[in-house]
Amino acid sequence: MASINHTHVVQAMSRWLASNGYRCGANRLGTRSEIDLEAIPVFGQKRLVVDCRGELSLEVGQDPWMEITQAFFYLIRDSEMPDDTTQVSLALPDTTDFRRRMAGMKDFCLRQGVIVFWVAETGQVRQWAESAPVTTGAKALP
Repeated sequence: MASINHTHVVQAMSRWLASNGYRCGANRLGTRSEIDLEAIPVFGQKRLVVDCRGELSLEVGQDPWMEITQAFFYLIRDSEMPDDTTQVSLALPDTTDFRRRMAGMKDFCLRQGVIVFWVAETGQVRQWAESAPVTTGAKALP
């Protein structure tokens, strides 16, 4: 099974956002490490910023725990500084390892108002908490 790397997650999220009523700005990869995509809903007000994470290559000594830790540092910071015009979100590979690493974090993300998206190897995107309120225009896939 191939890994779901960062580029795959960014591309899948960009396609999902476009097909769900968002206008995506230019890929922000490399301009601010915690924001990979910015999207504005066609019929809404709030801008959606997406921090995309991917599986790392263990061969070069990258630490998967550091990837999640860094993502949460930025999410906590951004969600604690309220901005009525921006919705913070996180896109993660839909793998057993990432689901295990995120176990127990669903309620925290809901309380913080962070939308979590799971990206499958096939490119399908689903929202973690379908019952949670989402930014206008967002739809979770089954």
